[in-house]
Amino acid sequence: MGVINDALIKLTRMLLNQPAIQTLFKVLKPFDARLVGGCVRDSLLGLKSIDIDVAVAAPPEQISQHLRQQGIKVIPTGIEFGTITAVIHHQGFQITSLRQDVKTDGRHAQVSFGTDWVEDAKRRDFTMNALSLDAQGTLYDYFEGEADLKAGIIRFIGDADQRIREDYLRILRYYRFLAYFGKGDPAPIPALHNLRVGLKQLSVERVQQEILKLLAAPHPEQALALMQNDDIFQVLYDQPVDLSFLQRLFEIERMWKLTPEPLRRLWALFQSKASGFYETYFRISHTQLGFLKQMNLWIKKTDRRWVLYKQGYGFFESWCVLKDDLNPDHIRANLEWAKTQPPLIFPLKGQDLLSQGIPAGPEMGRLLACCEQWWVENDFNPDQQECLAYCGTIRDF
Repeated sequence: MGVINDALIKLTRMLLNQPAIQTLFKVLKPFDARLVGGCVRDSLLGLKSIDIDVAVAAPPEQISQHLRQQGIKVIPTGIEFGTITAVIHHQGFQITSLRQDVKTDGRHAQVSFGTDWVEDAKRRDFTMNALSLDAQGTLYDYFEGEADLKAGIIRFIGDADQRIREDYLRILRYYRFLAYFGKGDPAPIPALHNLRVGLKQLSVERVQQEILKLLAAPHPEQALALMQNDDIFQVLYDQPVDLSFLQRLFEIERMWKLTPEPLRRLWALFQSKASGFYETYFRISHTQLGFLKQMNLWIKKTDRRWVLYKQGYGFFESWCVLKDDLNPDHIRANLEWAKTQPPLIFPLKGQDLLSQGIPAGPEMGRLLACCEQWWVENDFNPDQQECLAYCGTIRDF
């Protein structure tokens, strides 16, 4: 039985009043449909969700046919598991039929479709993720998930051992949700440690996604410490990790009110690991891998001017807090200095030298490189004319 009151209506209004969601409920009116999972949880916390998931008490083929008849674009993203994607107002909504697990192997599940909301909720991972909300703002909470959410308790639905064996990714999801929503000291869950070897069954992509999301949390310290105590890192990366440097980084980030940056934290977790390590245990983008490679290179440099000029302020901020053994005084001086610098654009180009009669070729390249070095060492102050004059003084050397 659902609950609706003024307090709930106020909390969920931001979610239910979105035009695309109102359209979605309108076209799904012939069915028993509800918003489920993270978007409901987040709305109760006053947070905005990017991903909107919907559950419907009807088979996926029937839902797909109905939506297409209503002129809605449908993508069969996982129709064999009961999931389709409906595109409304240029926004994708995952719509999943109510289901029960027939067979699970720790990675995938065979499911049957049904109409029982309680049975569908039982197959979810945590009580706070089993909440559902209908178009009228009625909240359905079969496992006291709202109370757990308020108390900051990450509680498995039913038996933790069984839930984890259904999908070993739930081990990592537990730590991630603890990082975002946990309060106080969590009760021990032996299954997290006892079943950790099951993580070996997961794809690199699924593991990476959870780790980076966890590292993006405002305060992941407790979750990471529990992961270390439960020997999770040993299973994931075939080696233990030392959290001391990362824990000090968290303190510096709070001191300077820095936005959590998962790649900076990832580098601090593994400290100067070669790119081969990340290529083995992660499937990050070329840009992300480039950040880690560049940090390995630039962390050894001492001239802050070159770091700021070549890499920009965002990278410089991370370099700054990772450099000098997290010395607060050095960090303060470097950040304050960087914020006073104007846009750093070398004022001399090859065309400028051509206009001075210097032909394109190795000599021009040497002059530009030498002048750029001189410009940086003079704190980016020389203008174009001064740079040209300097090139004239070194042209014959």
